[in-house]
Formats: sequence, structure tokens, C-alpha cells
Amino acid sequence: MRKALLTIPVLLILLPLAEAQDYYRIRKQTRISTGLDEAVAIPYDDGVVYITESTSVGASSPEDPLGRRLFTIYYYKEKGGQKKPFSDRLITQRHDGPVSFTGDHMTMVFSQQRPAAGNRDYDPLGLYFAENTDGEWTNIRAFEHNDDFAWYFSPSISDDGETLYFSANLPDAIGGFDLYRSELKASGWTVPENLGPVVNTEGNELYPFVHSSGRLYFSSDGHDGNTAGYDLFETAMVKGQWTKVIKLPAPFNGLSDDYHVYYEDDFKSGFLTSNRGSASKEIFTFTTDIPPLDSPEPIKKTYYKYRIFDRNLDTVDTELFRYSWMINDTLEIPGHDIIFQFPDTGTYVCKLKVFDIQLDTLVEGQTVRKLEIKLNPQAVITSPDTVQVNEPVTFDGSRTFLPGFNIGRYIWDFGDGSYGEGVRVTHTYRYPGAYRVVLGVEERKLNRRHEPAVKSNYKDVVVTTPG
Repeated sequence: MRKALLTIPVLLILLPLAEAQDYYRIRKQTRISTGLDEAVAIPYDDGVVYITESTSVGASSPEDPLGRRLFTIYYYKEKGGQKKPFSDRLITQRHDGPVSFTGDHMTMVFSQQRPAAGNRDYDPLGLYFAENTDGEWTNIRAFEHNDDFAWYFSPSISDDGETLYFSANLPDAIGGFDLYRSELKASGWTVPENLGPVVNTEGNELYPFVHSSGRLYFSSDGHDGNTAGYDLFETAMVKGQWTKVIKLPAPFNGLSDDYHVYYEDDFKSGFLTSNRGSASKEIFTFTTDIPPLDSPEPIKKTYYKYRIFDRNLDTVDTELFRYSWMINDTLEIPGHDIIFQFPDTGTYVCKLKVFDIQLDTLVEGQTVRKLEIKLNPQAVITSPDTVQVNEPVTFDGSRTFLPGFNIGRYIWDFGDGSYGEGVRVTHTYRYPGAYRVVLGVEERKLNRRHEPAVKSNYKDVVVTTPG
């Protein structure tokens, strides 16, 4: 919506992460692109809702009195590739969109231009709500805190519909456009609250997206010393405070402007708005080739410590006899009932020696036990059980034991929306909590049609804050 902002600088910002997200593959949505601006793609049913300056392929929308093309809310249906206006009820002869939906797609919030009070050169944008009634969007109503002298746009509503984020150029803004939050209470929506200087800068913060995990993504031209354009960033509220803003790693935030990001719940795919490779904003999809790590089992412990005793030993008289166990004829451990930790897997022969003290001789008929210490066939994760926020932690899968399984690659799901690949990987958690780390071991691909099997196990890791 850069052209809809008049002389106000462009939009968007992102978070800095230590690890590159090489598992993402970004691809331009060529069936949506028209050569004009398209932005803010959000999944809906079996397609995607977005905003566009185009009313049809190659044709621009009408212009407002200041010569700016108007944005329209469009819907692209994946099956059949049909593009059409999203809802006739939401189409005006002004700027419409972007939109955001609650998790059940029953409530929508969207930006829309409306007549301003007094004699103005342009009409500001406000936020509006609508309800899904049998597939029709009804009960359209204005956000109660819309302002005739400010622009409210690019909303993002939480899955439960109780928290609303948006960008606005209100009087208390630190920069041109800041991010704000409002919460739904019994009495209505609270007065919008500026997210403060941790999130907002003297530049512009735009296009927020609140993920189902609670993390907030946005675009900015003021963070990270950015003076050339917009990058994407991430933050989250922890113990009532916004965490330090982090810039998203590659493949996001290249030399072009990245304006909006949408992640699916599992972070494996989503949509990106960027001008990479073009003079206009365009919509890209990003995906991964990470296979499903469905229904992993917890890691089973391999037991090396055993109690060794003779059930048939009726009586024990340490006055008359001296007892010991010989392990593989090399190690002698005194006692008739012992606890021994074997050094590794393998076959161990354990012999009970009974020595008659008075006769100074061994008693005939020694007890012999053979033990097979085996590994559990599984993907094994070696790591600390507890780590601290912002502390790099190494996860090691080298002790994985899968006999007969031709391993092609090791895939890691760190439980926080991040993934990795390799026998040993390093990851840094940004937020405290309990995370389930899954290691998936994929067999080597034999040919193009072969679908490799995946074995997976998990380990729970607790991430704490210092102090």
C-alpha cells in the first residue's frame, strides 16, 4: 500500500535470528501476479485472499482523486486458478484491505477507506469487522476507535479473536507509522496501545501478523540500522514485556524490500509479500521439503546398569563362603548380589564364584548367566534437558541406532517453529517454555518415484530465563 500512504515512507520489518533457515524455498505466485501491486496473502478455504491494484489481468483499478490506484480485496482459488473479488459486500470505490481472519474464519477484520470529517484532500483508512454467515460476510461494523485524522490499516487478529494488532499514524506514534494493540473485553475493544520503543522506531512499522503461537511478525524500515528499505522482524510478549526484536534470517530479508509474512501453524509454509525481482509488490509462497514427523515415540533409554544375582542360591553364609561375579573372565566383582554398569552394548558372560574359606577351594557347579545388552532401535537425541534463552545448544543424533535402515538425512524439529538438518545441529531458543524436539531420520532416496520412510523420536527440553 505504499501509494496509499502519500508522502509517508514505505512499510514493514522483521526479526534477526542467528541461524539461516535454509529449509525454506521461496517461489513467486505467478498466477496471482499482474505486474501491479499485490500484497498480504492470507489462506482462506481452498485458496488465498489478498489485495491488488488490478481488477483483471493487465488492467489497473480506478484511481482516487490524488491519482493513486485503489486496492481491492481479491480471492484466488487454487483449484482451477480462478481470481475474483472476495466479497461484493466489501467492494467500494475506495481503498479496501488488507484482511485478517480469526482461526475459525468466522470473523474478519479489514482496512477500508471511508469519508473523512470536514474538507480533506484524502479520506483516512479505518478498521472494520464482518461476520461469516453461511459463507456471506454480514454485520459489517466499524472498529470503535477509528480516527478521522489517522490511518488504521494492515490489521491482524489473533486466532481467538480477542487481540487485534494494526499499524497507524496516531499522534503518540514514535515514528511515521507504529504498531498498536487492542484487546476485546466485555465492554468492547480497549483503547489502542502503542507497542512501545522495543517494537516501534522512528521509522515505520507495518503489516503485523500474529501467529497462532503468539509471536508477532512485522515489517520495518527503522530497525537494525535499516535505511534502504523494509525488512521482516519478530518479537513476542514474555512476562508482560516485548522481547528484543529479531530480524528474520535468509532466505527472507535480502536486498529487496520484504513487506509481509504469513506462517502456517507448523511454520513449514506460508506467504511472503516482497518486491524481489520486480518494481512492484508481489506475492510469493515459501515451502519446505521437510517430511511429516508424525506420531514420534519418546526416546527409550538403553539400560547398561543391571542387578546380577543367583535366584537358586538358597543360603548365603559369608562366614564360610566368599562370593564374587566374574564378568567375561576379566573383571571380578565381590558379592553374591551386585549392581554393575556395563560399559557398552554387547554379550557378557557372568559367572558366580563361590569360594569355600575352610576348604580353601572353589565350590563346583558355578552359576553362569549370559546377558545381551542391546540398543533400542530409534532416532537418539543427545542434548541437555534444560537450556537457557539465547544460549546456543547442540543436538546430537550420532547415537541413532536403526539397523538395516539406509539413512539419507537427519531432520530436526526444535518445537519452536524452527527446523534443522544434519547429524549434529546447533539451535538457539528465543523464548522460555517447554519444547518437544523431534529427530526424524529419513532413509536414502533410491529414485525419483521412491518415497523414503522416516523414523522419528522425541525428547522434551525446558528453556528457562537467566536468574
